[in-house]
Amino acid sequence: MQGMVYINSLKFDYMQFNFYLSKCMPVNENGITILNGNQNRNPQLDDVITIMGEASALAQNLRQLITSPTRFFQTDQKLYIKSEGKQCFGILKIGRKNLFHRDLNGAIIEIQPLCVLDFYVHESVQRRGIGKELFEEMLRQEMLRPEKLAYDRPSPKLLGFIKKYYNLSSYIPQNNNYIIYSQYFDFMYTNVAQQQSAQQSYQQQQTPQLVNQYRIQQQQTPLKMEQLDQMMQQMSLESKQQYSQYQKSKAQPPWVTDQQQYQNMYQTTTGLMSAQIQRR
Repeated sequence: MQGMVYINSLKFDYMQFNFYLSKCMPVNENGITILNGNQNRNPQLDDVITIMGEASALAQNLRQLITSPTRFFQTDQKLYIKSEGKQCFGILKIGRKNLFHRDLNGAIIEIQPLCVLDFYVHESVQRRGIGKELFEEMLRQEMLRPEKLAYDRPSPKLLGFIKKYYNLSSYIPQNNNYIIYSQYFDFMYTNVAQQQSAQQSYQQQQTPQLVNQYRIQQQQTPLKMEQLDQMMQQMSLESKQQYSQYQKSKAQPPWVTDQQQYQNMYQTTTGLMSAQIQRR
């Protein structure tokens, strides 16, 4: 039977299990299971993850396992499993990583993309759309496009898969062996360009207003200065008049004022007496 492989000197049939996989893990209408790292464990589910993880490592000639119960549970990773009845056809594991990416100019930026960490389809069902079905389900669930993912040490088969179905091939090799396609940064650079354009447009809109304000200030300033000069002149004239009156009053001796008051009183008294005499 296809799918037989020797791992650790033990014989595993990693496609066929002796139980229905839907009994140990939830399966949706498309035959795909979506597991979280905080999923409740059970022995049968551990067996599925262990056997499929070992088969994936063997197919990719990896020195150590990428997917195992201990490396999956209690993490923030997700595992997509394609199964039917007692057979398991493939797995796809994703998780978010903190990465440093260097561009062609040597500039380094820090990003946290969602990464494809493991992707394996059993050899007997390859080229039947199983891998595409798994990958598309993951894109729908995560609401992402393929260029917005990072790929951890992708095999030549995975690179060919991405190029065939999503026309992605341009990337800059990194020391961390993660592949991030150039289109990943398109939206980032577009945003920067849009922000710069918006800022320039805003400055261009503000410049005429600032010029007009400056012109208005220039026009208003002489008027304000003229008004201020007039007020100062008027205040100076009033001050001079008040000072002149003060000097005049100060120049007269006190008895002059008293004599004037007596004279006014004498004239008033004389007038009253004359009026009384005439009446008599």
